[in-house]
Amino acid sequence: MQSQPTTYLQAARAFRHFFNELRDVYLERETLFTQLELALLSREHVLVVGPPGTAKSAIASAVLGRIIDEKTGLPSLFSKQLAESTVQTDLLGPVDFKVLTETGRTEYLTDEGMLGSQHAFLDEVFDGRDMLLRSILNVLFERELKHGRRVTAGRTECVVMTSNRYLSEVLARSPELLLAFADRLSFISFVPKSFARKESRAAMLQRFEHGARADLRAPLSLQQVDLLQDAVARVRVPSVVMEGVELLTDALERALTSHVSKLPDYVPTKYFSQRSAVKALWALKAAVVRDQIYRRPERPLEASVEDLDALRWFFLLGGPPSAETDALLKSVVDPRERAQLEIVRLEQRTFDEVIAQVRQELGGGLEREAQALAAADEATTVEALSRNWQPAIASTSARSLMSKLMPGPRHLQNRVPLLAAARALVAAMDQRLARGMAGQGEGRGGLSLLTSFQDVLELCRVLPELKPGLTPLSEATARFLEGALEMIALTAESADFEEGLKLEGLVGLADNLEEELSRMADLMGLLAEGAPATVERLRKVEVDARKRVVGALRRRATVAFQGASPRGRKEPLEALAADSRRLSQLEQSLIALDPSQRSFKEELLLPLGLSYAREVLASTPFERVEQYGRAVQSVVENLRREGLPVDVVMRECQGILDGRLREHAKALTREVASPPPAAASVINGDAYVFYRGEFSARAPDGELAALLGLDGQLAFTRGGGASAFFSEEARAAVAQAELAFLQSRVKFLRSWLTQLLTSLPAPEALKERSEVERTVDRLVRSRFPLLALKEGELVRLKGVLSLLAGLPGEVGENARRLGTLLHGIEEDFGRYSRQVLERRAAA
Repeated sequence: MQSQPTTYLQAARAFRHFFNELRDVYLERETLFTQLELALLSREHVLVVGPPGTAKSAIASAVLGRIIDEKTGLPSLFSKQLAESTVQTDLLGPVDFKVLTETGRTEYLTDEGMLGSQHAFLDEVFDGRDMLLRSILNVLFERELKHGRRVTAGRTECVVMTSNRYLSEVLARSPELLLAFADRLSFISFVPKSFARKESRAAMLQRFEHGARADLRAPLSLQQVDLLQDAVARVRVPSVVMEGVELLTDALERALTSHVSKLPDYVPTKYFSQRSAVKALWALKAAVVRDQIYRRPERPLEASVEDLDALRWFFLLGGPPSAETDALLKSVVDPRERAQLEIVRLEQRTFDEVIAQVRQELGGGLEREAQALAAADEATTVEALSRNWQPAIASTSARSLMSKLMPGPRHLQNRVPLLAAARALVAAMDQRLARGMAGQGEGRGGLSLLTSFQDVLELCRVLPELKPGLTPLSEATARFLEGALEMIALTAESADFEEGLKLEGLVGLADNLEEELSRMADLMGLLAEGAPATVERLRKVEVDARKRVVGALRRRATVAFQGASPRGRKEPLEALAADSRRLSQLEQSLIALDPSQRSFKEELLLPLGLSYAREVLASTPFERVEQYGRAVQSVVENLRREGLPVDVVMRECQGILDGRLREHAKALTREVASPPPAAASVINGDAYVFYRGEFSARAPDGELAALLGLDGQLAFTRGGGASAFFSEEARAAVAQAELAFLQSRVKFLRSWLTQLLTSLPAPEALKERSEVERTVDRLVRSRFPLLALKEGELVRLKGVLSLLAGLPGEVGENARRLGTLLHGIEEDFGRYSRQVLERRAAA
């Protein structure tokens, strides 16, 4: 169903919403989207280059693949990824074999190629062969295909080409090919690998949390784009603006070409020709419509001198804004990426300088500009600063003058009063510096004062007219900084005499001093250009000041911490954690001042950690080594969480651990008793009840295994090449206690089995089946088979003894003898039970 005709306002609104939605999804791609907008409006083409994974293809598809025809509901898009094997017919359409066979002429079915669609997306364009690319460029520029006597007009309006190659790689491969692209394509954009702002990646991940594809819904139709393109054609370009395009083209070509001799690897992004001048005019007209769509809907469709600034997107390699470019250059690693970003920054700065010159040459609007610049107000503010230096006002004034003088007013007459105000501001700062640290009760200075100096120095550095005064101003600033650094050190040292100063106050003081020292370091960086001889000396003074600050704060923190009020009735761990948090904050502040201060917290907290560990390890009750092991592990984890050296603390507590284990072993040994079973209990099952009730409840089985396991967990704390954490005496004591219990049980079992077998008839005496059944019944009622077979007590005891038998010395020897006795029990019971059961089966 055909929709109703679209009005211009609806088209403008849809265009704006369409691209704003894309900007919200694909962050830090503002320049690329601006170039794509201008390309659609002016019916021109875009080349997008950059490393893989920067959403070039995704953006191209999201733009061209979503501009639909209102009649069909489908996009008019031809897409193709180029490769070495790509041929002309893949792009232009297949050969018409009917014409070829009938006439011998080669004609193409262009409706099936890119000329048959209004938009085209060519991915990895530089992977195609050079001859193919040159032929494509001619077709794209002419929007028609010449094949023999026939010329076929195409529908193509805007083509987006992408490549994972850097322009430097294309230049090295084929300089002529790059020049051909630069001449025929209106817009070339570079997409960097990384984000300039840290928050952009987090925002990107959050947006794509529920799927790998962006959820784009804003509609835009071909008919709406047509209305906007018609508006571009109606834009009027006055002669003064036309002259500005000419001046800008010529001046920019000269400026960029001048960089070629300085930078041998640099080639201007734009090839300046008559063709490019015409394309620039249409890019300007498109910029007027775009400005009307986004910023000033009430503006007439007439270009102004201010619109000339939009030609930066046509003449320059599109990339991040200057601030983002500077941020990216600080972290870039790939030399190709750096070279590309350097080109972006170079061309941007060159354009800023050239556009300022062009505006001056064009003239007009002197009074209006003077009123907007408000030079008289700037002069009044600066005059007040010369009498009373207010740091915040001085910073605001310096930044305001910077924005007005760089790149500068269009009219030179308006620059003069601004320069006078800037010179007066420099003079006022010089007066303030001369007063040194005693000026206006500002103490050691503070961040606002240092910031104001930094802003004025930057103003003096970037303005050519003020550059001669940069050296004396920098030298005066250096002298001031020496005094300020001394004042900072003295401020820290004065903390020794402030009795009421607590750790929390020291943290705040350390943070403030570090922030001021960092700001001074930034100031020193500015001084490197104006007074380089002073920088090295100031760096040494700064290092000395930092050492003094750190030393003073450490001394005061030690006194404050050790002299703190008793920790009351707090649990040991609670007190340790609270002190750890306080010291962590202070340590982080000290690390910011001096990275070597990472051991400060450990030094002060170690005695408390030792006290906590000793108290817990000495007082924790336990009945089994496994229980004590859990308490030890808890202490280890708590110490580690608070950042304390666990190995040091545990080695200090080794004596406590050994002593507790020896005491535990001694207590176990006192409990050992081995009375033989009564005669009646051997048959009626009471011996089983006694064994399970008395022995099993008290038996310390697995104590040695638990001790060895704990020793392995504490292996990292061993020092001096020790083979074990616990002493030989502690291990022997635990082993001896466990062996004593084992001995009592084995003896009990031996006595029980001996009496049981004595009370039962010998297997060979069993003649009748009834006698066999009575014997089996008595054997079952004794419950010895239950204990030995079903419950596997003999096997379990054998396993415990095997660990003890592997020990050296008397313990191991006794365990081996006990194992032999246990083996005899197992053989005697097995032999008797087998014989009885054989008699039963034979009866």
